[in-house]
Amino acid sequence: MVSTRAEATDVAELAVSLGPDDPQTHYAAAVLYDRTLLPEDQQRSLQEYGTAVALSPHNYLLWLEYGKALGRTGESERSEAALRRAQELAANYSSVQWALGNLLIRTNKIDEGFSLIRRAVEGDQTYAASAASFAYQYFDGDLASVRNVVGTSPEANAALVLLLTRAKRFDEAAAVWQSIDRSSDGPNMEAVARSLAGQFIAAKRFALAMQIGTAAHPDTQLKAEFLNNGSFEQDIKLEGADAWEWQVSPGAQPQPFQSTAGPRSGAKSLVLRFASNDGASLRQLSQTVVVRPHASYNLSGFYRSDIKTSSHPVWQIVNAADNTVLAEAELTNDAAQWTSFTTKFSVPADSDGIIVRFTVKSCGSAICPINGSVWLDDLVLAPI
Repeated sequence: MVSTRAEATDVAELAVSLGPDDPQTHYAAAVLYDRTLLPEDQQRSLQEYGTAVALSPHNYLLWLEYGKALGRTGESERSEAALRRAQELAANYSSVQWALGNLLIRTNKIDEGFSLIRRAVEGDQTYAASAASFAYQYFDGDLASVRNVVGTSPEANAALVLLLTRAKRFDEAAAVWQSIDRSSDGPNMEAVARSLAGQFIAAKRFALAMQIGTAAHPDTQLKAEFLNNGSFEQDIKLEGADAWEWQVSPGAQPQPFQSTAGPRSGAKSLVLRFASNDGASLRQLSQTVVVRPHASYNLSGFYRSDIKTSSHPVWQIVNAADNTVLAEAELTNDAAQWTSFTTKFSVPADSDGIIVRFTVKSCGSAICPINGSVWLDDLVLAPI
């Protein structure tokens, strides 16, 4: 009882004195002495491990921990002997295969070491990420060799995608991602997808980011060359929206809300209500869209407006690769009825993403008051 609750070496010493023939007391002492990292305590830890395995020679766990402790102190031959004894006692346990495999690789017994690593991953997929990282470094990123070690399970492939993404091997990462069977791991895979899609967007690889993003939007069919929720029938998120949804930038003005009063079509339109005395730090409404490089498109939609300002509300098309404005459509400030707008643009040859953005261009003065509302509805992006 004392040994299982010991948290300091002096308590471990008490436990050993109370139960000198009990392997548990010596094992507890070994663990606690090992944690101090003091050279003299490391030797004492090995002595206690040795006593524990001598008292319980058929306990694989004691041999496993003894072998790992020997490896940490650089005694490779003794470590291998202890781990092989653990393997004799528990040949099919992944923890044993993993420890022995790592040691053998470090001592240049490569083939047997990686064979054991592969068996460990097959038995317990929690080792997949560590195995993929280790093999990726060892084989200098050779995918065939890495997969020979870690296999092709969803866990292994997900780990491999992360490694390829960090190495900026985006096309290969996307191909591996598409090969993953995600049917049995919804929420977790959605979180991974959001993270990966964000990294691809940061790298300006928008088409690949959308391929990965489909797992982050299991209820939405993401499509290239398509403006999502252009009729504003679905809810607009003020926080936490993805790039493929309408995003509202931080700020106090304008206040966005969806109205059922007089939409041009459907049940709702989006209203942006302004009440700013200086027109500073205005919010923007934007959405990223995947497009074809060197293709031409038309953005069209409808609006109403009763705002009072000398500023200029506009819809802009921005090259998502470098933030340059490709085209814009300026809206009139006084449009009591639904009024159409349209603008044409061409995508640069080196980009596959645009940002459709509603913003207010400054009046040219330090203070540009703006008050009133703009109603938006039925936006459509169409190839020409």
